Amino acid sequence: MKKLKVMILHYIIAPYRNPLFEKLSKKYDLTVYFCKENNKDRNWSTKLDNYSFKYKILPHKDVGPFVLNKTLKKELKENDFDIYILFENPENAFSIKKIIQFAKKYNKKLICVNGRKEDEIYTLKDLKESKNPLKKYFYWFSKLMYKNYREKIYRKFDSFTSYCDATTNHLISKDMLQHKIFTGIQNYPESLLPKPTWKTKPKEFKDKNVIFHIGYLNERKGVNYLIESFNKLDRKDAVLLIAGTGDQEEKLKELAKDNSNIKFLGYMDGIDKANHYSIADFFVFPTLYDVWGHVVTEALYYGSPVICTDKAEAKELIEEGKTGFIIPDKDSDALAEAMKKLLDNPKLLTQMKENVKKIPKSKIVDIQTTVKTFEDAINYALKHSNETTKTEIKIKK
Repeated sequence: MKKLKVMILHYIIAPYRNPLFEKLSKKYDLTVYFCKENNKDRNWSTKLDNYSFKYKILPHKDVGPFVLNKTLKKELKENDFDIYILFENPENAFSIKKIIQFAKKYNKKLICVNGRKEDEIYTLKDLKESKNPLKKYFYWFSKLMYKNYREKIYRKFDSFTSYCDATTNHLISKDMLQHKIFTGIQNYPESLLPKPTWKTKPKEFKDKNVIFHIGYLNERKGVNYLIESFNKLDRKDAVLLIAGTGDQEEKLKELAKDNSNIKFLGYMDGIDKANHYSIADFFVFPTLYDVWGHVVTEALYYGSPVICTDKAEAKELIEEGKTGFIIPDKDSDALAEAMKKLLDNPKLLTQMKENVKKIPKSKIVDIQTTVKTFEDAINYALKHSNETTKTEIKIKK
């Protein structure tokens, strides 16, 4: 039987997506098109040697935060795909629009993969905070245009896959029909999570509670609030381990310079990362904005309770008071209070660790859960015509 011919458009090569593409390629005649190979702020590997799915990295030109793929039109004309799956990002908006126009012209099926509630273009954040009125105007104009663009393109899709309940609710608020939306979980493939080799804490941390954070050291990740909170606690029985690199690294080290219990570990990956997760008493994710936040998934997988801000959609994985705490962003007092609660209550911390161990793998690392979401969205799109929105249905009646 001839396989369904599927095209996926993805912004950059992201290691955590590749196992999903590999699984889908076993069922469908799949080609993944990457708008570009990587971003400058991403240190991860973009090698695809261990995967067999077909892919192309499109020639591109960066224009501000956006990427332009001039050869995309040629690819569309030369390949007769049955269905187009588009991962929606502001950066690849022009390529998405081009595919939608092509698919509609030739009556092809379209699926949107959506993880964003806000119409924020975070790569333009510097313009938003600029003192130059022209730059500020450009930011607000771009945001308005992006908002209008999103609302228009949503109406073109035959079905959606959504990262989580929050993004599903966002789509419904935009007048999308709920039965066209297939809500999944941003599972992190277990195949990418090595087993730790450390059995116990290193000697230097043996008698201390280990608080762990890993991520890019940029403004968006909110690590300055974590350091401020830890400094407020002034605890001798705890150590804060911060892994990662980024443009805020020196500023953060300056903020932490008077506290010998704050350690910067540099870039970390693989078994080294697994080992540090495994010795953590709890993990803190103080982000100001994350579409998801895979570090939350990783921390839970390795058995660590999580304190997370309400600005990461991965907060849906946390059961408040049982596997962690959810706090407001930019609130060092609330973060300090949450950390103090765990440090002062060993029984609570132990119980939380036990609760984390009981989280089913299907909720955090079973890639088949995500695969099924895509299969359901594809099957729905094939069986149904592009239905109208709720508002348009009311008008027709």
